Amino acid sequence: MSSTMLLLLGLAAVLAILALIMKAKAHPFIAMIVVSIALALVAGMPMAEVIPTLQAGMGKTLGSVALIVTLGAMLGRIVEVSGGAEVLAAALLRKFGEKRAAWALGAASFIFGIPVFVDVATIVLVPIVMAVARRMPGRVNMLTYALPTVIALLTVHVVLPPHPGIVGGSELMGADVGMVLLLGFIPAIVMWIFGQALSGVITKRVFSAVPEIGSTAAGVHEEAGTDRSGEQLPSVGLVLAMIVVPLALIMSQTVSALTLPKGNSIRSFLSLVGASPAALLIGVLLAIFFLGIRRGWNAGRIEDVVSSALPATAAVILITGAGGTFGYVLTQTGVAKAVADALAGSGLPILLLAYLMSALIRAAQGSATVATITTAPLLAPLAASTDLSVMQLALVTLAIGAGSMALSHVNDSLFWVWSRYYRVSTTDALKSYTVCSTATSIVGFLVICLLWPVVGLVS
Repeated sequence: MSSTMLLLLGLAAVLAILALIMKAKAHPFIAMIVVSIALALVAGMPMAEVIPTLQAGMGKTLGSVALIVTLGAMLGRIVEVSGGAEVLAAALLRKFGEKRAAWALGAASFIFGIPVFVDVATIVLVPIVMAVARRMPGRVNMLTYALPTVIALLTVHVVLPPHPGIVGGSELMGADVGMVLLLGFIPAIVMWIFGQALSGVITKRVFSAVPEIGSTAAGVHEEAGTDRSGEQLPSVGLVLAMIVVPLALIMSQTVSALTLPKGNSIRSFLSLVGASPAALLIGVLLAIFFLGIRRGWNAGRIEDVVSSALPATAAVILITGAGGTFGYVLTQTGVAKAVADALAGSGLPILLLAYLMSALIRAAQGSATVATITTAPLLAPLAASTDLSVMQLALVTLAIGAGSMALSHVNDSLFWVWSRYYRVSTTDALKSYTVCSTATSIVGFLVICLLWPVVGLVS
């Protein structure tokens, strides 16, 4: 099948999913699975391979997502039921005031997000963001606090090492990771500030109500009427420790992988305890002890609290898996390659080519990490032939990372994790999350373009 036809099929598939969800009110899981099957058949995939392909895509996505989402939800649930989220929310509001709460959450997310995978950080921060929103008076827009948080997390995820996409992209491009990190902070900070400001504009046009207490559709929740009489609320330091410990473990794995040689015993140990599922499991066990057992929870209470995190995660996991399935089918049918091939022969400047190729591959298959790692080897030969300096090569790599933030929609797992946990409708998520992340991506690319002549003078 021709590249043009593959591009048209990919576009039609995305539009079909949007129509089914937004117009026909179909459940996102069903919509994506049905369209994935239709796309595979129309693209000429043998019928005997369609279901195995769907299963492979689902398994590939859920192999990591299911553990992370479930353990992250458990940790967040324990923090919330113990009163930890309320304690942090109150401390945050006392420190920064109600008017600056959104900026405080955004700044905290930017910092937290540097060492931590974006899905993990998003889930861990849900109860805190929710608690802040619920403490505000009047008719509160959930997006005021949820949107800048996720944009800050996504910003550092796509342009700053040690995140896997930008690190892998740097290696494939032959770029120096340290230089990418050094230069990357410049667009990252500008992107965060812009995304934070744009969030304020968007929330004046798009409204999503704060999920009610006791709503099981929200990612983490608090039962109405929970009695905490006789329970002393945890300290701010203890609650922060429960959040920071798994994040520090994850960061330690990344740092050790960059600084210690293979086979080193410390690196091997940290690769175990610092893997996201293991780090979150340790965080859950510590939270059970310090926020539960030490505060008088018996075995029955612990089981009830942990189990109560599971129903809401089921929908998030299934929808995320369906998004991964759709992205896998797009890849297997050649849509992502068709996009890359079309851009490679366009004759565009390498910086613009890097951004556009990454952005369109992200739109085609959903993963920012995959978009970066797919784009880098396609551009590496071109970069090698143009005799770029170390700093210029780092900027091309950053352009790839910035592009991977754009055009996020229904095949992006984070789109569903974020929107389902905060109960933002698909339509409103597209109007807020997709618009804000794409605009922030463009601003990041413009900053990188401005840096290009500057590094040309000093390198």
